[in-house]
Amino acid sequence: MRVSLEGVIPTESLLIESPVYLFKDGTKIAHIKSGNVLKIFDDDTRIKIEINDEILVGNIFSLSSEANQDIIRINGKGYRGKIQLYFAGNSINVINIIKLEDYVKGVLAKEMPIGKNEENLEALKALAICVRTYALQKVKNGNVYFDLYADTRDQVYGGADAENPVSNKAVEQTNNMILKFEDNPALVYYHSTCGGYTENSQNVFTKEHLPYLSGIKDGSDPYCKISPRFEWKETYSKELIIERLKAYSLIDNNNYTLEDIIILSTFDSGRINELEFKVVDTNGNEKSIVVKGNEIRNVLRTANGKSILWSNMFELIVSSDSVELIGKGFGHGVGLCQWGAISLSKMGWSYEDILDHYYPGTYQESIND
Repeated sequence: MRVSLEGVIPTESLLIESPVYLFKDGTKIAHIKSGNVLKIFDDDTRIKIEINDEILVGNIFSLSSEANQDIIRINGKGYRGKIQLYFAGNSINVINIIKLEDYVKGVLAKEMPIGKNEENLEALKALAICVRTYALQKVKNGNVYFDLYADTRDQVYGGADAENPVSNKAVEQTNNMILKFEDNPALVYYHSTCGGYTENSQNVFTKEHLPYLSGIKDGSDPYCKISPRFEWKETYSKELIIERLKAYSLIDNNNYTLEDIIILSTFDSGRINELEFKVVDTNGNEKSIVVKGNEIRNVLRTANGKSILWSNMFELIVSSDSVELIGKGFGHGVGLCQWGAISLSKMGWSYEDILDHYYPGTYQESIND
């Protein structure tokens, strides 16, 4: 696996915190002791590394530990495998080259709460299979230089420091297992909290109908009700709504007044399909703006602006000077509901049953078979 550490590890300098070997274009050229700093530059085509007043020039530099099983520590973070630096796309790139199972271990505890003792173990096993399946799909369809980002653009990856004995156990007990549908790896999505009903992938991500991602009712008494984001409220001034519309280039200035917000249509899940904003300018000209589906979350964001809106499953209360959203769920709603899976794990469900529930018609199979 090739994981981009863009935004995680700075490309200007690397503080070496464990002994490593330095390779240039595949050839071992130096042993670097802990405490040394590599200063990194480029000349528009290649990488330059300065260490102890010596400048090295090459196309690709790699760092590997003294023993293959050891962890490389750089800039306060630990990583298994190798660290690679190369110049491409007018920038220096830092990549962690790692085995698939070690990658899954570095993701799992970042993407799901561990819980007490092993109460979440079956949910963690189910998610481990999803994480592994997603990663393999990205390798198949990845770009030239790397396979995955280490953040929410793909799956949050924390390297060796993110590992936990319980989540590692979940990875090891599902070693090499992926989710399949009709002899092919399944297209897996997952999210935090469905709010009681998962979403049809056609309403968010896919053009084609996928039976195992068509949306399900998540229990008569929603399994994910234990989530801290099962229910939520956000309150906005009408002026703030206008600012959000402008920030998203839906209006060209702030000289508008919000008259109303109307839910035009919803999906079967209860999530909003079309949301209409009625605004009027200083000359009395009315304008109607319709925002669709998951994009509603990007436009409105949370009231404090720190993240996109929790979900597009909400009701509206529009008053003379404010707008209140009363909602449920966190995330796009497609596929496995993480807090629902945690609840099912606590209830004694196996990881196989959890996956069957959220991805009906799929099955698990080893990639070695």
